[in-house]
Amino acid sequence: MTKGRWILAGLVVALVGFATVMGLRPKAPPPVEVTTSAAKKGTVTRVVTAAGHLQARETVKVSSNVTGDLLSLSVKEGDHVTRGQVLGQIDKRYYETQVTQFRGAVASARASIAQIDVAISQDKRDVERMKRLTDERLASAAELDKLVTQLKMDEGRLAAQKELVAQNVGQLETALYNLSRATLTAPIDGTILELSHKVGERIRGSDFSEDVVMLMGGLADMEVKAEVGEHEVVAIHVGDETAVDIDAIPDKQFKGHVVAVGKNAQIKNPGTDAEVTTFFVRVGLDVPPEGALPGMSSAVSISTATHDNVVMVPIQAVTSREAKKKEQKAAPREGELKVADSTTASTVANATNGKDEPPVKASTGKPKPVKVIFVVDKDGAAQMREVQTGIASRTDVEILSGVSEGDTVVDGPYRTLAREVQEGQKVKPQKPGQGSGPKGPQGGRS
Repeated sequence: MTKGRWILAGLVVALVGFATVMGLRPKAPPPVEVTTSAAKKGTVTRVVTAAGHLQARETVKVSSNVTGDLLSLSVKEGDHVTRGQVLGQIDKRYYETQVTQFRGAVASARASIAQIDVAISQDKRDVERMKRLTDERLASAAELDKLVTQLKMDEGRLAAQKELVAQNVGQLETALYNLSRATLTAPIDGTILELSHKVGERIRGSDFSEDVVMLMGGLADMEVKAEVGEHEVVAIHVGDETAVDIDAIPDKQFKGHVVAVGKNAQIKNPGTDAEVTTFFVRVGLDVPPEGALPGMSSAVSISTATHDNVVMVPIQAVTSREAKKKEQKAAPREGELKVADSTTASTVANATNGKDEPPVKASTGKPKPVKVIFVVDKDGAAQMREVQTGIASRTDVEILSGVSEGDTVVDGPYRTLAREVQEGQKVKPQKPGQGSGPKGPQGGRS
């Protein structure tokens, strides 16, 4: 083999070796396509949303505690009535008879009082006359005692008769009250919402059970009764501003405010995995919606807190990862003295004083995940930063520490941000409108 062939063979072998070495070298992973946004300062408002139904703020059941046939109804559902207006009439003949009877009893008792007064006057005159005769020894003392006894008896009859009059007057007042209850009147200004009885039906009034004739309420003063979860209700206070959406009126949003926060828990499916605890929150509407009716489905958005001029990022930019592992110093060699630094000293002091640091591991033994944000540095690499968050709106979350105004943060796609992006990995921001995947769930609370 000639010298030129040896040189050619050597070059071929070198090229093959170089290609093999280059093929075996690890290649840098390609940059991950992400969407980004800039951390900025602004206003964040925490909003609690809940579903509920419209209702009149004041609802009254109209009933009667007297029994009788319903003879007439002067209103129908939807009619507006004023306080004191006659709504219907129950048969009152029995109660009119009672009134007449007790009026007669009162009159009779008062007439008896007049008769007894006359008898007492006569008794007093007889006693005076008998005293003079007794003094003149023309009558015996026994006859005088008899007349005195008769006077005392008539005075006792008078007292008893007066009590009888008072008793009959009380019975008459009760009869008059029952008679008035036979006429149904409106207790408030409002609208007839429901009629529970028809003319001719029997009204079974009682002091122990309520037989409702109709339901009325003030539609000029409406509110929404919504159910709020136990984790959100603690942030709601009376007076919080609220936006109300009514399903039947989709083109308008109504303003309102919280008027009451329920204290009695509503527990559904107790003792099961599907147990849910909620509380009723009543939201009053500032202006009554035209055409709105009780029972309409509604949704409320309650503004529970507002922070101005704070650093905020899109809410989907915050994800959870394991905390970075802190670097550990090499152990000292045998026989070498180790000088405790301030950190070690404070740790020992805390342990001595019984003050333990917050646990960094969950009950399962795995490290607890922390809230992090990936910030794109000037070299195009994603740097994971642990952050502390404040309140959150539907779209943005307040950042208390870890990110500064102007930092470029990764906010999507959701799958990439939640699982694929790693510390120091190169990223490639997508152009607006290029990404097809969703950025992640909107809303929620931090």
